[in-house]
Amino acid sequence: MIPLQGQNSSPEGIASSAAPLILVIEDEAIVLAGYQMLFESWGYRVIAAQSADEALSLIEEEGETPGFILADFRLRDGQTGTDAITALRRTFGDIPGAVVTGDTTVTGEGLKAAEAEGTPILHKPVNGRQLQDILSRSLGPAN
Repeated sequence: MIPLQGQNSSPEGIASSAAPLILVIEDEAIVLAGYQMLFESWGYRVIAAQSADEALSLIEEEGETPGFILADFRLRDGQTGTDAITALRRTFGDIPGAVVTGDTTVTGEGLKAAEAEGTPILHKPVNGRQLQDILSRSLGPAN
């Protein structure tokens, strides 16, 4: 899936390049597109990737470090969103992020690691207000 960058201006007329950049890592294309559309509708710019490796390449192409990472916990080939966030933080510094999971309890090692690092864990279905609150606290308002 080719990532699309938000091209909209905010209601105040601020160019989208002033909006915070969010990285979303999700291996299901339809879900990834949904997150991208949601965040762009809130005024954020988005890099959409299906893996940590793709995310790294896209960040390098963009030439800008994202201000926030949202990653699905279970990715392809046994990868986890927790591992992806950790790897990206090693490369780009301490970027705030959150892990999304369908697991109802924090039992897996990856989820325990995320929780220990202070990375919020959001349970599916994700509550939009909760997600917007986390983004606002991490990045400030998009507009």
